[in-house]
Amino acid sequence: MKRFSEAHELMTRYYRHYLRFLHEIGKITPVIPHDTISEYMRSRNSIKELRKNPNYPYTTALELIELLAQHGLNCGLSGSLLGGYQTKESDIDLICTESQVNSYEVLKVLRREGVVESLSHSEALEEVLKVGELIARNHHVRTLQEKLTQGKFKGIKYTLRILDCGEERGLTGPYDVNREEHVLIKLINTTHKTPAVYRVSVLRPRIPYEKAYLISYRARLTELPQGTLIAGKGLTHSRIDERLIIVDFDNPDSTIDFITY
Repeated sequence: MKRFSEAHELMTRYYRHYLRFLHEIGKITPVIPHDTISEYMRSRNSIKELRKNPNYPYTTALELIELLAQHGLNCGLSGSLLGGYQTKESDIDLICTESQVNSYEVLKVLRREGVVESLSHSEALEEVLKVGELIARNHHVRTLQEKLTQGKFKGIKYTLRILDCGEERGLTGPYDVNREEHVLIKLINTTHKTPAVYRVSVLRPRIPYEKAYLISYRARLTELPQGTLIAGKGLTHSRIDERLIIVDFDNPDSTIDFITY
């Protein structure tokens, strides 16, 4: 499965008994009991095995991991290469944390020096045709070509997720109100990390607030420029006493009408 909507449909059809409402995120999500998990795949532990694997594209994945380590990023495998179900078309998916470096500046330098490349229009379009959802095709292709956390290394497409849960601290639930709404928001800052936490202005609906954020765990909603306007149907989560609003487009029923910047 390549799309979030496909995974959610599978869960609701065959594993509905795992679905729970979590107050921390203000919505229903799968919660898998610990005793039903047969195997944990740990991203960092994969590096030791990579050094023993002489096969392509594992050798290239190890090169990218070691290159990023030289620049202060601690990375490990994710996705199909970690799970062992890769194909000839598989990308390199990495989960990374930064250690006393600005990871975005590191990625800028690597792109500027030609060590990593951006995706061509045809490559970005091919990717969107395989996994695209939520965002209109033309917007998705454009943002994909401009990303530093997605591109090519030695001819293989890669996706980096720079993990940082610190910015989300204090913004999780329980919330007083969770509702589905059509919203128009403007991004006040930008971020390349996961979860993506943007400060936003809520232009519609007109509701009183002091602090408002867009939070997303989806790679397609990272690296959106400051000033971006987003209109669509999503969830809003509110803490009334704090006049706090969280906008959420990660729900299976969410739609984005347009992204413009």
